Amino acid sequence: MRKHGATTMTKHSADMINPDLLDEFDESTLGLYLDDDAPAAFALGRVRNLAPGEALDDPNPFALHVVLDGRLAGPRNWYGPGNHFTGGEQGLQAVDLSARVWTLDMGGGTWSAAANRPVRRAMTHALIAADAAEAAATPPVVLPDVETLCDIDHPEIRRNAVRLRRTTEAGTAEAILKFIQPMPYRFGTWQERASDTLARGTGMCTTKANLQVALMRAVGLEAGFVEIPMPISRLGMLMPKAWLSMMRPTVKHYFAAVKLGGRWHAADASYDDEAFGVYLKVAPELSYMIPAYLGEGRPYSPAMESQGMDMFGIEVQPHLHEEMGKRSRFLPRHFEALNTRLDRVRGTHRHWAKVALEQAAREGTEVRA
Repeated sequence: MRKHGATTMTKHSADMINPDLLDEFDESTLGLYLDDDAPAAFALGRVRNLAPGEALDDPNPFALHVVLDGRLAGPRNWYGPGNHFTGGEQGLQAVDLSARVWTLDMGGGTWSAAANRPVRRAMTHALIAADAAEAAATPPVVLPDVETLCDIDHPEIRRNAVRLRRTTEAGTAEAILKFIQPMPYRFGTWQERASDTLARGTGMCTTKANLQVALMRAVGLEAGFVEIPMPISRLGMLMPKAWLSMMRPTVKHYFAAVKLGGRWHAADASYDDEAFGVYLKVAPELSYMIPAYLGEGRPYSPAMESQGMDMFGIEVQPHLHEEMGKRSRFLPRHFEALNTRLDRVRGTHRHWAKVALEQAAREGTEVRA
C-alpha cells in the first residue's frame, strides 16, 4: 500500500490512472458531483475494458460502476457514458462498440480504510446529489397531448406575454427572445408544455422554441418553427466527448421564427451565453452574436450563421406535433450524463450538492460514511 494525498490506494489503482480515463470519469454524473474529490475516488477503483458483446459479469453486490465510454445494455436497462449503477444488475454487456467501465468495491477493505473517510463522505453526497437532480429532471409518467404543448392560454404564459409587450412588433419579438435566450440550455425530454418549460426555467432547443412561439402568439405575433440540420461536431461541443461516437453525424435543430414587416425572420433563442461560449472556443468569429439581438431586417440564429445559411431563407412550420410527440430513447439518467459539461460551466451542480449536504445531515449519513 502507498499514500497519495489523504487517500489510501493500492499499487494497482495508482498505476492504472491516466489523464484520458480520469477526464472521462470527471465528465460522468458522479464525477460532476464529486468535483474536486473525483481524482481521489477514481484512484480507488479499477477500469475494465469490454469487447463488443462481452458481459460485465460482476456479481459483487457492493460494486459501484461508472461507464466511461461505450454502452452497456441488458434485459431491462442500458447505460451510456457517464452513467453509474450499483452491483446486482445482471446481464449487462457492451453493445455496438467496446466499453470501458470503472468499478469501485464499496465493500472492500481499501474503501473502508480510515484514511478514505473524506472520499467516502464525498461519494455519499455525490450519489445523493445525482439522484436528486435526476428526480427533478424526470417527466411525469403520463405525458401531455402534443396538441396542448403550445398552451398560449395558460395564465402564466398570458401574464408574461403582457409583461414583454413593447410598442412595436419588432421590439416585442426581441424582448421575448431576450427573455428566453438566457434560460440555460440543457439536454432533456421535449414532451412538455410551454408553461412547464417556463416553470422549469431551462430547456433544449425544441422546448425553448415552443415557449418562445407560445409567448409570441399570445401577444398576437405571427410565429412558427424552423427545422435545420446541425452537424454533431457542433452540437457535440456541449456534451461529454464519450457520447459523440453514439450520435448520428447530423441532428435536427429546431428554433422559433417570427414574421416582421411581412417577412419571416429566424429568432433562435436556443443557446444561453454560457452554452454559446463553449462554441466560441472554436468559432470566435461568432462572438458578435453575443448579446442576442432581433429586429426587423435583423434575424438571429447562431446555428444558421455558423453554417453560412440564409437566415431569411427559412421554411416555417405551424407546429412540431410529430417531433414533440416522439418518445426519446434516452431516459433522464442519460440526459443528466449528457449535461455534465454544461452544468459544470454554469456551476448549477452546486445546487444539488447543497441538497445532498442537507439530506445527509438529516439522515445521519455523515456518521455512516
